[in-house]
Amino acid sequence: MNERDLHATWDLQRFWFTDDDGTEVDPLGADPVGNLILGADGNYAFTMMRRDRQPYESGDLLGGTPAEKSEAAAGYVSFGGTWSFDGEAILFDIVYSLFPNWIGGQQKRLASFDGDDLILQTTGAILMAGKTHRGAARWLRK
Repeated sequence: MNERDLHATWDLQRFWFTDDDGTEVDPLGADPVGNLILGADGNYAFTMMRRDRQPYESGDLLGGTPAEKSEAAAGYVSFGGTWSFDGEAILFDIVYSLFPNWIGGQQKRLASFDGDDLILQTTGAILMAGKTHRGAARWLRK
């Protein structure tokens, strides 16, 4: 695999976490939606969400009750910036993120192909809902 193999828009097929005992959890549900755009110019956008998120009752883009905002954020992952490929992993330098702790940092994802699907995996455990997990996502070239 080389960097040019990754230049594409990728549609999310599955997003899951595996805990230390091997149990898999799909935090965005069984049928999430999202895309990963890996530009040849070195920029990327990574977005995924649970399909069944509820709309804000008010319809106000910047409104919503605290409960509505919490539910919306809990079902959404988004970050972007610049990226590179080191031969085995994609290095995401993060300029913006829904999760503010990642802004200004870097996330590394091991990259491999399974047929036509791109598989991205965390290089180590990450904290989710108070428990450490390894994360993975399956993407199909658009």
